[in-house]
Formats: sequence, C-alpha cells, structure tokens
Amino acid sequence: MATVSKMMAIVITAVTVLTVSPSESHAASPIAPLTSATAEVGSDNTAVTVTFNTYTNPTASLADLMSNIQIERSGSNAFVDLSTDHGNNTISRTADGALVLTLHTALTGTTNAINVKAGSIMNKDEVPSANDITISGISAHDITPPAYVGSSSSNGNQVNLNFDEDFTINAPDGATQDQVNAYLKSKLSVAVDGEHFVPVTEQEGDIYQNGSRQIYLNYHNDMKVILGARTLVQVAAGTLKDAAGNLNEDMILHVSPPTIQSATVSSDNHEVILTFYGDVLDLTNNSLGNYIRLYKGTGNWKSLVTGDAASIVDGKLHIHFAEALAGTTNQIMIDRRALKDTYGNVQNDVVLTALLPANIGGVDPSPADTTPPTYLYSYLSNSVQDLNLVFDEDVENARADVASFLQGVQWYDSVIGSWRYSLPSDITLTFAGPLVTIHFAAPLTGNQYLFEFDSNHFKDTAGNAVNNSVGTNWFFPQRQGISYSEGYFSHDGRQLSLGFNNNNSNLSLVDQTLVDGVSQLKEHITLSTDYGVTYAPLDEQDVVSVSGNRINIFFHEAKQVGSVKVRVDAGVVSDSYDTIRNVAVDAVVAYNTPEITGYFLSNTASEFVFADNAAWRNRVQAVRIYENNVGTERVLNSSEYSLSEGKLTVTNGVFQKGHYYRISVDAAGYSSRNFEGRAYVSSEIFYITAPVVTAENGITAKINLFNNVDTDNNNYSIGNQVVLFELFDGSTPVSIVAANLKLNTGTYSANFNVMDGATNPNYTVRAYVVSKYSSDSTNLGLNLATVKTQLELDQANSSNDNNNEE
Repeated sequence: MATVSKMMAIVITAVTVLTVSPSESHAASPIAPLTSATAEVGSDNTAVTVTFNTYTNPTASLADLMSNIQIERSGSNAFVDLSTDHGNNTISRTADGALVLTLHTALTGTTNAINVKAGSIMNKDEVPSANDITISGISAHDITPPAYVGSSSSNGNQVNLNFDEDFTINAPDGATQDQVNAYLKSKLSVAVDGEHFVPVTEQEGDIYQNGSRQIYLNYHNDMKVILGARTLVQVAAGTLKDAAGNLNEDMILHVSPPTIQSATVSSDNHEVILTFYGDVLDLTNNSLGNYIRLYKGTGNWKSLVTGDAASIVDGKLHIHFAEALAGTTNQIMIDRRALKDTYGNVQNDVVLTALLPANIGGVDPSPADTTPPTYLYSYLSNSVQDLNLVFDEDVENARADVASFLQGVQWYDSVIGSWRYSLPSDITLTFAGPLVTIHFAAPLTGNQYLFEFDSNHFKDTAGNAVNNSVGTNWFFPQRQGISYSEGYFSHDGRQLSLGFNNNNSNLSLVDQTLVDGVSQLKEHITLSTDYGVTYAPLDEQDVVSVSGNRINIFFHEAKQVGSVKVRVDAGVVSDSYDTIRNVAVDAVVAYNTPEITGYFLSNTASEFVFADNAAWRNRVQAVRIYENNVGTERVLNSSEYSLSEGKLTVTNGVFQKGHYYRISVDAAGYSSRNFEGRAYVSSEIFYITAPVVTAENGITAKINLFNNVDTDNNNYSIGNQVVLFELFDGSTPVSIVAANLKLNTGTYSANFNVMDGATNPNYTVRAYVVSKYSSDSTNLGLNLATVKTQLELDQANSSNDNNNEE
C-alpha cells in the first residue's frame, strides 16, 4: 500500500503541474521567438557554446544540425557546414538549451563566425526559427606563444629575427633596459655548424629587442652571427612573453638565408637550375625575372629580356635563356630580396653563382640573339668632320627616324663653351655594319668634344636595343699627335723606358709597325752616345716592346754612358683606336748611374755595392754626405772612402749610430747618384729567433726574422743579404743551406735531406744572417743579426707598427 500511495502522489503532482490554466500560463511566461544568439569559446579554442535568446531544441536531430550549422573561420571568407569543416566535429546540448560545438581543429584569429540556418531549431512552443541566426566576430583565445616567421641579415651580421605577434622580454620585474638586454643575451645561443651551440655572451655585440616583434643580433670585430647555410639560433624557454602571458618553449631557429648549393646547365645551354640548401620561394610578387642578371665575363651585366624566364619549381630556381649560353665565364647574379626559404629567411644580400661553363658540342636547333650590341670605341676622321662609333656587331637606328635619332644626344662643344642637347639637323647619319658615321656639315674646329647618346639609340639586326647610354671618349681635334713626355734608365743601364702623353690618363699605345704580325719598331729607333753627333741603330739582340703609354728598350749590352740622345720616328705608335699617332722624338735621357745598395754602419766600415760600371767609376770626382741632424752637406776626403770594382767603402767613424744620412756620388758626365739610410750597429740590422727544428722529411729548421732597418721604409737601398742555416751532428758540421735574398720581416726555413733525421737526436741547426757568403768559409762578411726570443722579436715588431702609425 505504501508503494501504491507514493505512485499516486507522483501522478497527482504531475497532474497538478499539467492542469494549470493555459490562459494563466501564457500570461505569466510567454515563449519568445528565436532571433539571436551569443557564442562563448572554450579555453582551448575547440569548444564553442552557442546560447540563444530562448531555450531551444533542434527541429530534427542533433546529427541533422551538422549540415544546418555552418562555420566561417578567420581568414577564410566563406561559411562551410560543420560536417564539411571536419568529419570529427560534434554537437551537443546543455540543460539550458544551448548548443555546444566541439571542433576537431581549434579556432584561431578574431573573425570567426557561426551561422544557424532558419528552421533548424525551435523554442519551447515548437516554433522554428524564422531566419538564419549568425554570430560574427568570434575571437579565439590567445593560447600560443610568439612563433618565428623568418629572418633577414646582411653579410652574416645585422640579423633580425621576426615573430608573428608582439612580445616582451620576460626579464625580472623592474629590470632596466640594459638589464633586459643582458637577460635576452643570456638566453640566446648560436650554432654556425647546425650542431654545436655557443652562447652569444661569448661575443661582443648588439643584441636587443627591436620594435615589438623582432630581435636584433650583430657581432662586433667583424665576427659573423651567420656562417654558411646551417646556422641555428636557440632561444631558451620562457624568454619571450606575449600580451596573453604565453611564454615560448625552447626554440631552435633556422636563420641562414637562401644559399646556392649547386648550379646545372642543360645540354642545350638554354636552361639553368639553381639548387639551394633547402627549398626557396619567390619573394618578388611574380616579378622574379627583374631580379636576375647574366654576366658573360665581358665586364657587362645583361638583364633578362623578352623570351627569357625565371620561376621557382619544386623549391629550385629555374632560368630559361632564349639565347643559349656560350663560353666558360657565365655567371648569374640574383639581386637582394628576390628569394626566401621555407622558414621565412629572406635573401637580403646579392647572390652570385660560380662560373657556369656552357656545354660543348651541342648544336642549338633554334638559336636566338637576345644580346644587345656592345659599344667598343669612337674616333674622328675625314679631317675631323666625321664622328665614327664602332660596335661589336652590325647595328641599326633604334629610333623611329633620323630626326628622332638626333634628339637625346648631349655633346660638349668647346666653340660655345657649353653643352648642346641635340645634334644639328643638317647631319648625315650612316649605318654600315658595326660602324655608325655621323657626318657634320663642317669640320669640328673646337679644342675638345664629348658625345653621349641616350639609351635606345642603337640596336642590332635582331632588334636588341642598347638600353644604356653610350658615351665617347674626349676628342681634341687640334692636337697634332702623341708627344714624348719623359724617359729613364733602369736595371743598371739595361733598360731605357720612353713615356708618351696625349692628356689621356688611360693612353695605351699600339705598335703600328707590324708586318705579318712581326714588329718593326726597333728599326725606327736610333741612339747617340756622343751628344747627338752620330746616331746608331739598336743592336740586333736588343728588344723593343710597347706597354701602356711606354716604349721599352731592353739592351743586350748595358749602356754605361751617363746619358743618350734617342730618336723615334713619327707615326710608329698610336692610341688604342689609331685615331692619333706619335710625333717624332729627339730627346736626351740621363741619370744612367749604377744602383747602389748597402747599410750605413756605425761600428765598422760600410760597404756599398753596385753593378760595376768602370766608365762611371773612373770618372767619380767627389762623394758628398748630408747628415739630417746637422743639416749641412760636406765632401768626404780621400781617406774617408775608397772605390773599387763594384764597391764603395766608407771608413769606420764617418757614420754615427741612429743618425740619418744621404750620400751623393758625383762623376763627370753623369747625373749624381743619391742614396740614403740610417746608421746601425751591424749586428742590430736583423733580429732572429733561434731555429725551431722538426724531423719531418729529413730535418727542417725555421726562424722568424725582423728587419730592423726596414722601419725607415728605405728598403730600396739596403740590397741583398745571406740567410744561412748550418746543420750539425753533435759538434760536427754536416751541411749548409744559404740563400742570397733581400730579407724582409717574416719566416725563413731550410730543409736538410738526411735519412736518419727522425732517429738521430744529435742533429742541431744554427742560423745566421751575414753580409756575404762564398765557398771560402773563413770570409763570411759581417754578422748582421742578433738572436732574440720570440717575445722580444714580437715586441720589436709591435714597436715598429706603432711608430709607423704616428
């Protein structure tokens, strides 16, 4: 009975609820129609709770709602059904009638939207929604830390690391800017080999947050942050914090910019494929071809032209040339900011390939000419009434007509003393093969002229226009010819050099006496050794050559006279384009005296040597000495010097240590021969270290040498010395290696070819620097060196460097 009574209570209760007057119920709580909704995103961005303005039920099943509720994700600009968005999406209901959309892929961004189609849900009165209900501007929670989006750098330094959102450095509260920078620096490491990380604190440099989304790294002392194609930067966990408080996990960032790994040329020489370390992307908004140029080893760069193409295919750069590559000196240059890699690293430096030799042997089935003509040179002719321009191939007028050609030409006319900006209308223009002739109505009578033609004045027969300006050299119509400027003897009378000038610093003479490729220039030169009384041709074994602006004569027998008169016929050499030739030369060249070298010594007699010239030596009348400290010159008496074959000896006591001297030797009929230097104690001219001996392939000995005299920068007058290494087996001399050299500061070594070098511990080596060496071991001349420790030698070298900087 108890059970029955309880059941009845329940029924009664239910009846009590259900029998409330309908009119009273509607008046107390009317059911609102479905017109709006709000959306709340869960903390992980995968659950969205949609709450409507009244309690709801689906008009069919929850499963049917999968195609009646749509989602538009940030950046997509289009709604898709939930079932289409992802098959694992689900819908559930809350006790309050809200819908919970559980997404397989989390929301991102701030412009998400949900759309519930009309009629797919109903209120408690089972009245369906009359219209679509759309909730826009749904923002996902920021739950991700700053992410790396690539870098830019300049030659391995000035590295900018870029991130996808604003952040701050997670330094301790209250830190100063310097402390923040120090904290950031302590959290960064670099591995230039991609494996071994080194803290950036080991380098001096500038490291700081640059703006709101960037970290800047730059090393001092010409050190590089990025080296090669594998450099990584490690950012320790917890270093970066975004506005939502998200901290980064440990990050390994690939920062090397796109780097060429290899380049291949197709068999037909039309295609070049550049492979990088990693795939690359086009950064130029589909204008990649504008960033690529071809260098053919001729000094000119060629941009891609019509018919050429550049594109990225499977992460590689493919370049098509309509005109096949030729030769072995092709190189491709990629301008900065043309490419980036898949990590977002920007190619911020110009990239140049190695030489790309074209394949040999292939015949281009459809050859094309896309190379514009190259301007070579210009000259005046026809009594300076014609200006001629020469190109490397046949050319035509690239302008619409002759009148258009005459425009856009700047030329300096010295008759009016200023520039003109078009050629006269009475000019006759002729194109003949590679030659363009501009015929003026009257000769050019001014002193100098220069012509510059704007781009697109000239084209070849294939239609390729010269897209840069063409400028001539300066012309001097009134100049009669290339004139002799000066001459000198060298190499103790074995060479005579004649210089020419036409006010052109780049004058390069051309021999115009060639017959069947053989120069006849020597037959056009005569010499007089008796002041012009008689002239004689050059010796059959003498050699004449042209180099730069000089004619050089190399004598088989050195000239020993003090001066010569030289004659050169007119018209035997010209400028590079044979627009002007030399006038006749009849000139005196003197200063043919021996070169004298040696050391000024304060502790012994000073020996100065020269290639013996008996004619000069026998005519020496005086030896003069000028001392800088005194500032006065005097003539040495006969007891203070002596002359012998190839040697001038100045007696001990003439020179004082540390003083600077100039000696002048005067001979009748010769120019004075001057040389100078500072006086030293003989053993202090060089410092050397004791030999370091190693037993490799015999015995090798090495010394470091410091030239103490060269600190005066008068190395031209010190002559040669002998560096000598002597091998001993115990106390027994075994072998000597000697070399007669002009010794400068550096390292010198000698090798002794002994079979037991690695097994005989008794081998030692001694080293010397002496003034001379011969088979007479009792006469080694003067010792010129003092043995120093490496530390002492380094100090002497450092002192010399400091003195040179003052």
